[in-house]
Amino acid sequence: MINMKSFTIKFLASLLLTCVSIVGLSTGCTKQDSSRESAPSSVNRSDRIGYTYWSPLNPNAASVVQHLGDVEMYKVIEERTGIHIEFSHPPQGDEKEQFNLLIASRDLPDMIEYDWLSYPGGPEKAIHDGVIIKLNDLIDQHAPNLKKYLSNNPQIAKEFSTDSGTMYVIPSIGIGKVNTFSGPLIRKDWLDELGLAVPETLEDWTEMLRAFKEKKGATAPYTTYIDKVDPNKLNDFIVGAFGVGRDFYLDNGEVKYGPMESGFKEYLIFLRSWYREGLIDPDFGAIDRKTIDARMLSGKSGAVFGFAGSSIGVYMGIGSKKNEDYNIIAAQYPVLKRGEEPRFINRANKYRATGSTAITTANKNPQEAVEWLDYLFSNEGHMLKNFGVEGLTYTNENGYPKYTDLIMKNPDKLAVSLAMTKYLRANYPSPGFVNDARYLEQFYELEQQKEAIQVWGEFEKNAERVILPLVSATKEESEHLAKIMAEVRTYGDEMYTKFILGEEPIENFNQFVNQLKKMNIEKAIQLQQAAVERYNKRS
Repeated sequence: MINMKSFTIKFLASLLLTCVSIVGLSTGCTKQDSSRESAPSSVNRSDRIGYTYWSPLNPNAASVVQHLGDVEMYKVIEERTGIHIEFSHPPQGDEKEQFNLLIASRDLPDMIEYDWLSYPGGPEKAIHDGVIIKLNDLIDQHAPNLKKYLSNNPQIAKEFSTDSGTMYVIPSIGIGKVNTFSGPLIRKDWLDELGLAVPETLEDWTEMLRAFKEKKGATAPYTTYIDKVDPNKLNDFIVGAFGVGRDFYLDNGEVKYGPMESGFKEYLIFLRSWYREGLIDPDFGAIDRKTIDARMLSGKSGAVFGFAGSSIGVYMGIGSKKNEDYNIIAAQYPVLKRGEEPRFINRANKYRATGSTAITTANKNPQEAVEWLDYLFSNEGHMLKNFGVEGLTYTNENGYPKYTDLIMKNPDKLAVSLAMTKYLRANYPSPGFVNDARYLEQFYELEQQKEAIQVWGEFEKNAERVILPLVSATKEESEHLAKIMAEVRTYGDEMYTKFILGEEPIENFNQFVNQLKKMNIEKAIQLQQAAVERYNKRS
């Protein structure tokens, strides 16, 4: 067994000397020294503790490694902690079904990295079902690094606790000031050629798209698609300008459902006008992300909802594929009147549910498992997780961890996002801290990317007033909500398209709302309101 007591003593001693605080983790030096917390490495491989760990494998990682055990950081962690992890992953695209089969089989691994808020009945039900265990005492007694962070950031503890105060995962936590990584993107070279400014209001957007159509020959000036998987992703950034969301949202603490509101009707009227003018992609109801990217690259489209990493990276052509004649710029989420501030922004929560890990009831040594996960919250573990091994994947330049060419200009000519996944877990949610500012500064290597996250993040605090918190539904609530919303969203997707295409007169909007009521949308709103009120009462 690992002598974690000595590790804890070393950690406490290092608090006075460490160069990078585990509370902030945004500035400081990275030089390794004997005073820093470190995991013991005196355990022989044959004596090492073994655990099984199930998690979906990030698509980027899946393209370069077979399992997380191939990632360099986990090899180093094993050397430092003496704990061996046997990773297993479901096939790409089959994660939810495989998770359900795993739970039903009761042949559980020791740890499961998954979004436990999506478990039927929520995390409390998962504990009641005997699938995972409560972690409050284990975090208090065996996770000194996470415990210290939570003592300084109690709001984060609230986000990954249930209504009764039960902590159920070792979390993935976003740090830093920026948590918005997607929003409107526009062909800047077209704006410059046409003498147009970056649009601010919807009127500005209309004028710009008309110019793209008439003077650049764009057949789908603004390309978008209906996200049928997660309507809260706001792949259509227009709706928020009308003061409503596409799904459930908050209005002064009251839960509302966007498509029920008059603002949604105005939104549909507006998109209908764009469709009539040929300003919006005529195939928006039938295309996917790949088609959208192709249209932005071919010149058929000049504006899109996109992402700082994948979209701008693809469009600009990272590395050897860079296209010097092509330029992209991020625009702020649009508003109706000049000077207004956007509220409905696609901002990530500090607690990243999809990258958090629960301890199952099959785990015979939960204390050691928690200690292993807590290592990722130490300064040493954080550096390893986000920057890798000093001298291999990063160098220390006056206290700043700078990625080496192995990451930034790797021999296999991989995109930075792919190269990282061979060595680190910095660029997607996983236990520990993510979004270290020093990582972001280098991961977004293009100026267009760096500017985009600043533009989109300018008003992200406004989103706190409208986005529902990470509530936990009871088993009964989950069953009711699932049944109601499956019918409501299927009907809604069908009707949105009909209204925009003109196949359904907008005069029938009240009939549409009445049909939603018949489908018990008001009951769903009540259930969400109850969950929000319980969340607000959490200590």
